Amino acid sequence: MDAEAIAAAVIEVGFHDLTFASVADKLGVGQATLYRHASNRDELVRLGLDKALRSAVWPDVEGEWRPLLERWAVAAWRLWEQHPGAVLELTRGVVPWSIVMLSDQVGAALVERGFTARAAVLAVDLVFDLTADSRRGVEILDAPMAAQAGKVREILEKQWRTPSSDRADSVAAQVHHEMISAITAEPFDWFQGKLRIVLAGIEQELAEDGRQADDETTRTTRTTGTHR
Repeated sequence: MDAEAIAAAVIEVGFHDLTFASVADKLGVGQATLYRHASNRDELVRLGLDKALRSAVWPDVEGEWRPLLERWAVAAWRLWEQHPGAVLELTRGVVPWSIVMLSDQVGAALVERGFTARAAVLAVDLVFDLTADSRRGVEILDAPMAAQAGKVREILEKQWRTPSSDRADSVAAQVHHEMISAITAEPFDWFQGKLRIVLAGIEQELAEDGRQADDETTRTTRTTGTHR
């Protein structure tokens, strides 16, 4: 038994049902044996997340920066969708090294396209945080509500379906209606809408930093006669 076998067992068990006992059973060993290879549940999670990330088919880093970032965001969304519970573990702070390496890869691609290193890191952080947070929200909304029959999303929808006390043509009533639409929207479509806004902000605020840096370098070159 090695780390790769443990990681595969974690993936098979699934992150929602992950316990030492379930992984040990999947491997056909006692829990004491498993403890010699992974000291706590977080280590099991880290091994499983790392394998999920390494096994995923990630997009290339070719072409313009905006479709590149969008491809990677969608790929990350699909990965978290494929492994329910994984993103909940990630967002509570269990971060495998492989996610750092992937982030570095995308960040370096942005720098090659004119972003400053700082702007590239901000852009990658924004996009992947949005993706993880959106998937986490979906899993929370689709979880059963213990105190009531049904999923959290269904209960919220029923609450929001209560007619607004404001006139139907009022601003408050319009917002109320749009909140219902947000709760009932197809999650991936809603995510893509938010992603477009974030990418537009990156184009306005962060890609501009890269263009300004290039302009400044060009001015310096013209003044001093030096070349990059």
